[in-house]
Amino acid sequence: MQDNKIGDLEFLSYTRFEAYRKVTNVVTTRMAGRSAGVYHSLNLGLGVGDDPDAVLENRAMLAEALGIEPLSLTFAEQVHGSKVAVVKSPSRGRGAVTNDDALSKTDALVTNVRDLPLMVLIADCVAISFYDPHQNAVGLAHAGWKGTLGRIAELTVAKMVSAFGCDPADIVAGISPSIGRGHYDVGEEVVDAFRKEFGRQVTNDLAQEDMDGTCYLDLWAANESQLLGQGIPAENIALAEMCTACHPGRFYSHRHDSGRTGRFGALVMLHATTSRQY
Repeated sequence: MQDNKIGDLEFLSYTRFEAYRKVTNVVTTRMAGRSAGVYHSLNLGLGVGDDPDAVLENRAMLAEALGIEPLSLTFAEQVHGSKVAVVKSPSRGRGAVTNDDALSKTDALVTNVRDLPLMVLIADCVAISFYDPHQNAVGLAHAGWKGTLGRIAELTVAKMVSAFGCDPADIVAGISPSIGRGHYDVGEEVVDAFRKEFGRQVTNDLAQEDMDGTCYLDLWAANESQLLGQGIPAENIALAEMCTACHPGRFYSHRHDSGRTGRFGALVMLHATTSRQY
């Protein structure tokens, strides 16, 4: 990933996407916002205990830096499920001001509408960004262990194929900073569920057991495996390989901060023109 800065705002973007001027791809950090206390400073998540006015200011700062209308930011009601929504023009701006009108019980968004910015919010989970430069379609998926178990990455690719005629071989994808394998301890019941869904051998590649019997899950590998399985070439997949629990000063981490923290975000948007702000 590459570091970017516009004014005080610091964010990341996938180098793999940079050849394509018709798409904005952004992963935010927690730096240079208005939130205070445990939410400092660029918390983009409503409903986590932060001052809503500060959150809306933060969203407006991000949008202004990227040349986007703040009220066009489009969010889902993330529930750790496997629903993928095709977002059309009438849904532009859902969830921008309140969670009440975010796209209901949805964890992945896809669109081929220009100037319609999709966002997902995370604080240890993976955000997976998608772009098909041939069909001009984008997508975003939110995947913790439940979403990964529910094959949300696979389902997002499948939705892009069915809705927009995408060929997986053309899709580029980015797997965001999230909690890394070494910090993501899970219960034996989670490993058992993965074994049941994906098979023992596959699960053994995704989970490891420590000397004391603690199991650790690799969200990066689990989601990359799903993308590869859907036909996205390995060279088209960018992994940030940044652990949120290791870098709590740069990213929000639910585990590191004992559940009281903000949310950083991933954003993708198609452009009507070939210009973008960075």
